[in-house]
Amino acid sequence: MRSRLSLLVTTTLLGTACLTACGGDEPIGEDLSKVTFPARTDFPVGSSSLKTLPSGTRTYNLEPALETSHLYVQIFAGGTVGDNHIVRATDWSGTAQFDPSSLDGCSISVTVQVEGLDPERDEMRDLAGFDRIDVDSRNTIREHLRTPEQLDFDNHKTIQFTSKSCTLSEDRGDGGHPKVDVKGDLTVRGATHEVVLPLEVSVDDENIAGRGIMIARHSDFKFEPYSSFGGLARNKQDIYFVLDVRGKRAP
Repeated sequence: MRSRLSLLVTTTLLGTACLTACGGDEPIGEDLSKVTFPARTDFPVGSSSLKTLPSGTRTYNLEPALETSHLYVQIFAGGTVGDNHIVRATDWSGTAQFDPSSLDGCSISVTVQVEGLDPERDEMRDLAGFDRIDVDSRNTIREHLRTPEQLDFDNHKTIQFTSKSCTLSEDRGDGGHPKVDVKGDLTVRGATHEVVLPLEVSVDDENIAGRGIMIARHSDFKFEPYSSFGGLARNKQDIYFVLDVRGKRAP
């Protein structure tokens, strides 16, 4: 009985329907402290001040290789039973263009292919401190992710972020690097919502690295997190988008 319940709970990530109210009164960002950054010590030692870089517009191509960059979401369980989830993007592209002397006019764009969203990968569940799950359960979750009630893969093949402005923050990241508040539009399953990404940035003339956590909610994109058994098993509203990406300056 326990193993059957475990399998049922494991396959609830972004399930096919929301049968009850899905945590609409939850405080936004209440699980932020639980979100896991990649356990890496190689965040580049680039410029400690964007203002020291030469002025002029520069473009960096972000590197989607799995060993180079991490781009994933975490969703936490909100019911009495259930599991936390982690979904990694394995097929995406992006660019960052800006002038250090005038950050407001930055242009940052990231496109994620829904086909390449890979839930519950062993290395990602290890990273987050979750127990691994079997391949059949992972495949079931992946199919749930693509249903019309969730990401609606048949009609919406990509997730898109496009910046609108960048503002240098007075805060600094854990590594002492500058933080930039990137405001932009996030489009999921055809619905667009304005978000702010607080991004710690390390950059020099040839390389760029950025890391941060962006919070949005299922309801921002006109769908609801999975819930069943009268809310006994359900996912929370918040979706935590985690970025730890690297890039090279375009020729």
